[in-house]
Amino acid sequence: MKKTVAILAALTVSFLAAAQTIPVNPKFGKVSDAEIDLTVYEPDTAAVAVMLYREYTMELIISNVTGDISKEITVHERIKVLKEEGKKFGDYSFLYVSDNRMKEAYSGIKVETYNRENGKVVRTVMSKKFDFDEVYAEDVRRRSFSAENVKVGSVIEVSYKFSSPRYFAIDDIDIQLSIPVNQTHIEVGHAEYFTINRTQRGSIPTTYQKKERMANLSGAVSYQVDTDVFDAVDVPALPNESHSYCPDQYRAAVSYDMSGLIIPGAVYESISMKWPDVDKAIKESDIFNVCKGRFRDAKELEAALAGVEGDEARIVAVRNYVVGKVKWDKESNLVPDEAREILRRGSGSDVDINALTASALNSVGYTAEPVMVRRRTSGMLIDYHISLRSFDTFILRVTAPDGQSWFLDAARDEGYLNVLNPLFLVEKARVIPFDGSGEWVDLRNLTRSRVSEIVTMRMEADGTLVGTAQIVAKDEDSYAVKSHYNDFDSEDAYLEDIESDENIQITEFDIQKDYGPSVEIKYSFERENEAGGLEYIRPVLSGFHSTSAFRKEERELPVDFPYPESLTYSFRLDIPDGYAVEELPERTVKNFPTIGGRIEFIAQQVGNTVSVVYRVNLDQMRVLPDHYADLRLFWETAV
Repeated sequence: MKKTVAILAALTVSFLAAAQTIPVNPKFGKVSDAEIDLTVYEPDTAAVAVMLYREYTMELIISNVTGDISKEITVHERIKVLKEEGKKFGDYSFLYVSDNRMKEAYSGIKVETYNRENGKVVRTVMSKKFDFDEVYAEDVRRRSFSAENVKVGSVIEVSYKFSSPRYFAIDDIDIQLSIPVNQTHIEVGHAEYFTINRTQRGSIPTTYQKKERMANLSGAVSYQVDTDVFDAVDVPALPNESHSYCPDQYRAAVSYDMSGLIIPGAVYESISMKWPDVDKAIKESDIFNVCKGRFRDAKELEAALAGVEGDEARIVAVRNYVVGKVKWDKESNLVPDEAREILRRGSGSDVDINALTASALNSVGYTAEPVMVRRRTSGMLIDYHISLRSFDTFILRVTAPDGQSWFLDAARDEGYLNVLNPLFLVEKARVIPFDGSGEWVDLRNLTRSRVSEIVTMRMEADGTLVGTAQIVAKDEDSYAVKSHYNDFDSEDAYLEDIESDENIQITEFDIQKDYGPSVEIKYSFERENEAGGLEYIRPVLSGFHSTSAFRKEERELPVDFPYPESLTYSFRLDIPDGYAVEELPERTVKNFPTIGGRIEFIAQQVGNTVSVVYRVNLDQMRVLPDHYADLRLFWETAV
C-alpha cells in the first residue's frame, strides 16, 4: 500500500511540474534558449521578473561523529529579469551569527548570469570582488553578493548553502514571493527524534508527499529521517505595495515549530517554550543586567535634577542627561552592551541608550522596565511562535511612585513620553517587570495625534499673493514632522522642498522642535501672480494626501497607516478692492464608517474675507482588503 501511495504522489508531482508555464531543467546551469529569450511572462505581463525555478531544502543533521545537531539549508534559484526594476533580484544580502558559541556560515556560493549577445548565449560567472563578508554588529556578520552583467533579459542563477547550530530556529519557508514563481520545490527533513508541528499559510495549491529513509547514529543506532516535500507551479506574485509594513506575513509559506527532542537513552530536551520562559531568558540577559544595574554617575545626575519639579519633567531631564553623555549611532539592536563600555564609547545603539536611561531612572526613584517590541516591519507577533526571536528591540515603561506610567524610547529625539516611532505602535508588546511575570500591553493608542495648519493670504496690487502659515503638530504627528525635517541635510534643503511643493517663495521661517510632544512651524511666503481678470486661488497650499496612492481598483494586502490621522486646515483670503467672488468650492461632508473616516470641506464668504475649513479624520491604522473600495473613495475625496 505504501508503494502505491508513493507512486501516486510521484505521478502527481510529475503532472504538476508538467503544468508549469515555462518548462525548466532544474539542474544548475541547464538554462534553455526559451528561458533566455523570454520577454513576457504571460500569466503576469506586468511582472518585472519571474522566479523560473526555486529549490529550497533544509535538513536537521545529527553528526555521526559528535552527535551535535545542526541545520543545513541549500537554496537554488533561477530568475528571469523582464524589466529594469527586476535587476535588483540579482543582489543578495544575509545577516548571520558569528561568535565563539554559535558560528553560522554561508558556503558554496555560485552565481552565474546568462545573456544573449550577438545571437550567442554568454555566461558570466560572478567574480570574488562581488562577494562580501563583513562585520555588521557585535557577533553578527553580513554576507552579500551580486550577479554580474545583469540587464533586462538576463537569466540569473544562484545557489548557496547555509549551516547553523541554531537548529531550533526555523524560519518560515516561502511558497509565494513578490514576483511570480514558475516552479518551486521544497524539502524539509528531520530525524524522527524531533517533535515538530507544521502549518501552511495561504491558499496557493501545492502537492505534498512524505519521504522516509533510514540513517545511523555513531554506527550503532538506526533512526528514521522524515522528509516533507512540497511542489507548486504558476504561483502568482503578491507584490510589495505602498502602505504595507510587512507584505511577507501575508504570502503563502510553510511554518515549522519545534517543541522537543528525544533520543532514547541519550538525550531529552524540551524546546517548547511558554512566554514565562522567554521572560526568564530576558531577565538572565544583559537587557536586565544593564537596566537594573547601578548607574555609575548617580551623583552627577542628582545635581542635574536639582530644581526640576514634576514627574514628566524629571523623567525627561534624566533622558536628556543620558543622551548628552551617549549619542545614538543609528543602530538598532536587541541586547545592550555593558554600561561601562557604553559610557566609555560615548555612543551606542538604541537599546544601549534605553538600558542606560533605565538604570539612571531607577537610581532616582522611578521604575523603568524593558518593554519588548516586534516592529511592524517584522510582521505581527504570533502567539504560538514563542521565542526571544519574536522581538526586535525594546523600549521602556517608566512608572512614577504614584503608579502613573509612560512609555519611552530614549534614543530617538523625535519622540517623547508616549510618543514612539510608528513602527513600535503594535497591538502586543511585552513588559518584563523586575518582579513577577511579563504582561502584554497595547501601544497603539497611547496618544491622540493631531495636526492643525492656519494659512492667511492677501493679494497685492501687482497680483502677488502674500501670506503666512502656522503649523502645530502634536504627539505622533509631531514625530512625523520632526522626522521629515531631519531627513534633509540642511534647513535650506527643507525649505526648497516646501517651496517646490507649494509653488511659493518663503521669506521668513521658524521651527520650534525641541524634545517634547509637539512641534510648531511658522513661515511667511509669496506667490507670483498676474493681477487683472479672473483669478483662481487654490485654498490648500500643499497636498496632504498623495495623488498617486491607491489608484489600483483592487488590492490583496491590508493597508497600514502609521497612526490614526486627525487634520484641521484653516484658510483665510482677504479679497482686494475691485474683486468679487465668482465661485466657491462646494460644501462637502462625508462619513466613511467602515474605516472610521470623516471629511469636511466648508468654504464661505463674510464681507471681504473668504474662509475655508478642511477637516480629515481616519481612525483606523489598518484597513482590510474588504474595505479597500471605501478607503479609495475616502482618499479620492480627500485629494
